[in-house]
Amino acid sequence: MSPRTLLHMLSLALLYALMVGSFHPVDLTLGAVLALGVMRLFPLAGLPPVLSAREHWRRTLHLPRFGWALAVLVTRSCFQVITVIFGPADRANHAGVVEVPMGERTARGVQVSSWIMSLAPGTVLLELDWKKRVMRMHALDASDPDRLIRQQDNFYQRYQSAVFP
Repeated sequence: MSPRTLLHMLSLALLYALMVGSFHPVDLTLGAVLALGVMRLFPLAGLPPVLSAREHWRRTLHLPRFGWALAVLVTRSCFQVITVIFGPADRANHAGVVEVPMGERTARGVQVSSWIMSLAPGTVLLELDWKKRVMRMHALDASDPDRLIRQQDNFYQRYQSAVFP
């Protein structure tokens, strides 16, 4: 087992122990076994993309802007959910499924976009259809699907693509 694999396994086992709130040897062993299983199921998840030094620094410089935009998106989404919950009763009837095209996103870009969809209140990723290259998401307010698609694409183009293309 390489040092990198061992480090990943130990960090995932520690995360498991923190989540269950126990550092008993049985829990640590179970965490290590689960960590190895996760690492075998998703072998490429821990590998960073190979980037030139210039590209690495360019992405790093755009990371704070991406983080700020993500915080703003989550905050706005919270207020939108509040308006749906406490607003007129007919707004609750607009929930639905929207297909968002993957567009030019790389596999890692699709992962990050999926995470963002599920992180923002009011939307959650349902499925990735790689054949059609669409991400199916459920939205609490899907009254205007084109607006939701534009919002997702706008966030990707303005903030995400510079860090996670």
